[in-house]
Amino acid sequence: MAKKVLSIIIGSECTKVCELNYKKKYKNKGIRVYRSIAFATPEGSVEDGIIKDMNIFGDELRSRLKAAKIKSDRVIFSINSSRIANREIIIPPVKEKRIMDIIKTGASEYFPIDMNDYILSYQILEKSTAQGKRRQRKIEKAERKNAKKKAKIYKKNLKKKSKTEIIAENLELMDSNDNSAVIEDFEGGTSDDKQTREVKNQMRLAVYAAPAAMIKNYYSFAKKMHFDILAIDYYGNSSYQAIKRQSRRGTNVYVQMNEQDTIISILRDDVLILQRTVSYGLYKLINVIRDLGYGHGDGEDPLELLRNHDMLSNEEYDITLDEVAVTDSQLSKESSKELRVGITESLYTLVGNVTRMLDYYKSSYKQIDIDTIYLTGALVDIKGVDRFFSSGIGLPHKLLNKLHSVSSRKKAKDFRLNPSRFLPLIGAVISPVDFVPYEFVLKKQRRSAVIATTFLTLVCLAGSVGTIYVSYTDYLPAKKELEEIKAEYEAMPLLSGAHDLYDTAIAELEDLRKLQKLTESNNDKIKDVIEQLEKRLPSGTIIHAMSFTEEGVTMNVTANDDEAGSNALIAKTLKQLKGIEYFKDNVDISGIKVVNENGISKVNFSITCTYVN
Repeated sequence: MAKKVLSIIIGSECTKVCELNYKKKYKNKGIRVYRSIAFATPEGSVEDGIIKDMNIFGDELRSRLKAAKIKSDRVIFSINSSRIANREIIIPPVKEKRIMDIIKTGASEYFPIDMNDYILSYQILEKSTAQGKRRQRKIEKAERKNAKKKAKIYKKNLKKKSKTEIIAENLELMDSNDNSAVIEDFEGGTSDDKQTREVKNQMRLAVYAAPAAMIKNYYSFAKKMHFDILAIDYYGNSSYQAIKRQSRRGTNVYVQMNEQDTIISILRDDVLILQRTVSYGLYKLINVIRDLGYGHGDGEDPLELLRNHDMLSNEEYDITLDEVAVTDSQLSKESSKELRVGITESLYTLVGNVTRMLDYYKSSYKQIDIDTIYLTGALVDIKGVDRFFSSGIGLPHKLLNKLHSVSSRKKAKDFRLNPSRFLPLIGAVISPVDFVPYEFVLKKQRRSAVIATTFLTLVCLAGSVGTIYVSYTDYLPAKKELEEIKAEYEAMPLLSGAHDLYDTAIAELEDLRKLQKLTESNNDKIKDVIEQLEKRLPSGTIIHAMSFTEEGVTMNVTANDDEAGSNALIAKTLKQLKGIEYFKDNVDISGIKVVNENGISKVNFSITCTYVN
């Protein structure tokens, strides 16, 4: 049985926790939620993903976990913060271990920030973009087949219709043919098809950059709470991973309203095509309701109002004391209408953002239509919201009330009330991006190195023990053989002093070698040195004085200065003398003096040659 883990999202307004496990081998019951809680974050303790007051928030979280009897200390955090930057990039197909190196190389181009202060991570969206192109061609092919079937049905029913109806339908058919001209070129392949064949296989990645200080903040908080962090995920990726498991075939939109914001994701089958975050959440709508005078008294709950009453209906609406259990006097018809108008106008902000994103999608994918828009998160709790969005956007909308591959126990009361509100907590355990501070990575690498070294030491120790054992088994017969040889040696007759004579001869030979070494001198080379000097000194060179010592040779010479000049003469002399094997590079020329005698230019200089040891 898989161990239980905690999935936690800490928001500025609301904190949600799920105790769950995850089994990949089960498709239908891969994730089970044992317990769940959602509570208001203590005011001022969390700001844009950063835990500012760990003591206040830690005490509140600890008491909530204790009350819910949640005991697991293995945690996965999902961070919702505007400080985490994300980009979609395309790279050539490479092995996964090389992806991060490529990302780091181009990080400064993706993010205009100081990368020393940020931690990078990524998620693979598509291992091959060519697969997405092929999938798109299949969808287009299916659409063409449907068009052909409709054309056949049209021909069969043609005889049964009047001339007026035939003319009208012909005009309609011409319009549809203009909009899908690719049908005519179906057999030979469209130009789009030919272009997609030319597209090379590439990888689509979502790259994330989180502030290092923020990640360290969560590690510090986990240490304070005695939590063992399994991973830290980004809120957008958590949502995608959960929605990916709920994705229907075709192209669908998922609008997930959370407490602080709304994430809009477009998926084709289970591949993320586009994702945007809108700064409009449940608490913004609740604040609008409170600003209109509802939700300040005891027992008044704006969320209960949205759950139990269709405040988005176009009909006149009258809220009474009995209907919404308001402790103050009942609302007038005018104030009820004002409240309804305020709620619808506020939600139109979200509708407008969804519409703009769909327009952007259609401009990039003209031939692929949206199938359905699914409303998730807090939107599920708003009565009549699916009809409101359908009329505002003009596409079918459905509420995502149940989660595929997720089951829950009765103790997970908050989760069972609205499972889609906890989508990011489910997605965080599936495939988190896992931000890890660099110092923890280095620590882990050092730990791995220690483990590897320890393992290698144990292997060497085992090998040594084996070697010793084998050697010992060989030692025993060798020892026995040695004892036998010693016994034979002791039984042999003496050699009558031959051994002593041998030792005396060896000693005399060593004395002779020492004497020979003492008589050796560098001056033994004088004859050979003089011959080498005669060959290598420039012609016409006169040696005025020459001195031989154990260290080398010193001489004063005069040479004729030819047309090349004194410097060339000196350089040539140095090169020639360095070719003598006794000196090599240990040659120095000094005291260079140019004189003119009877119109002849001569160069006087001293040469010092040191023997090579």
